[in-house]
Amino acid sequence: MFLSISPAFAQSRDPAPSAETLDYQVQPGDTLIDLATAYLNRPTDYRQVQRRNRVADPRQLAIGRTLAFPVELLRADPDQARVAGFRGDVTLRQGASTAAPIQGQTVSEGAVLTTGANAFMRLALSDGSHVVVPSNSRVRLTRLRRYAINGAVDHAMTVEAGRAESRVTPRRRPGGFVVRTPVSVSAVRGTDFRVAFNDGADRSTTEVLEGRVEVESGDGLTEATAVAAEGVTATATSARPVPLLPAPSLLRPDEVQSGPHPLFAIEALSGADRYRGRLATDAGMIDAFAETDSASGETRLTYDGLADGAYFLRLSALSPEGVEGRSTTYSFIRARNGVGGLASSNSMQDGRRFYRFRWEAEGEGEANFRFQLSREDAQGAREGAPLIDQPGLTDQAFTLSDLPPGVYTWRVQGSRHRFGRLLQVWSEPQQLRIGR
Repeated sequence: MFLSISPAFAQSRDPAPSAETLDYQVQPGDTLIDLATAYLNRPTDYRQVQRRNRVADPRQLAIGRTLAFPVELLRADPDQARVAGFRGDVTLRQGASTAAPIQGQTVSEGAVLTTGANAFMRLALSDGSHVVVPSNSRVRLTRLRRYAINGAVDHAMTVEAGRAESRVTPRRRPGGFVVRTPVSVSAVRGTDFRVAFNDGADRSTTEVLEGRVEVESGDGLTEATAVAAEGVTATATSARPVPLLPAPSLLRPDEVQSGPHPLFAIEALSGADRYRGRLATDAGMIDAFAETDSASGETRLTYDGLADGAYFLRLSALSPEGVEGRSTTYSFIRARNGVGGLASSNSMQDGRRFYRFRWEAEGEGEANFRFQLSREDAQGAREGAPLIDQPGLTDQAFTLSDLPPGVYTWRVQGSRHRFGRLLQVWSEPQQLRIGR
């Protein structure tokens, strides 16, 4: 279900009163005055309900009769949210206080959530809905209310910078869920969607993953509807529906990330300007800890400082307008395995010349090595099979003697078992020249 103008939407403006009503069935002992005291903004508002429903005596109501209460008269009491998780540089401003949040902390209407680079915050709303504030974003909770008449929740927030991702539990009338930006309003009753605001372009994007969303331009004169796999780009004067890009694919999804920096090569997707990757320790992205976008036109993502372990990558593509498409999630293993610090030296002993080759293992866990030495021809190409091919080394060094003059190349392979996988990698070839 969806609501083109939710109660929160209507109450945030000051035009003509909303015509939306909520039906109430009279119970034994009810009087219109008691109902107004319990459920309306002011006890005296019962007079408007009396006129609308043509009630002769406000103190005598027929049991089972249906009364139509204007939604604008219904009292909505303060509701609260809860900090369900966070990571990285996150601040929460409530009133005059600004500080890092605390797990499980109560969050009230008017709070401002701010995240830095590679930081995330997740809010749990009182009805089971969740809001994720990704990195480099600022979101203000403009309305957290619960209607006294039936407990329906009514929530609204403003994305002042960056993005917000919402998974909204279907809501009872007259409750609703609204996400605003400086140039748009997105209203729903229950769905999974994202809203982003690009301050530089003065444009917002709404992307619907599940359900249905109504989006209005900032001036309220243009409206567009998006369902699953659709989005809307909006400015202060326009709102235009667009299809979401399909989920992109990794070129080597089973590859162990063993290099100095994890690198994910992406199959180019038609219509994509760049790609976005979010890392988490769980497939649901609840414990997300890093996010990066590729440069425009690039088809790879890199991350720094990722410790060994099992992780998940959520991959999506963005259009030139910044609309993020559908995503797919990959599991992957990060296990550093490298060979670096290669060096060679020589020395004389008992009239013989010895050549010592050294290297350094990069990564965790025990490793063994394979040493290869090949000779180059006059054109710099390798001459046939390696002269030396020695596997099963445990030391990070190997010594040879009495090599004849010539040009050689040597390299080392490092092998280790991690996470149930055999990891193998060759070093970069090194050149050795021996004169007469």
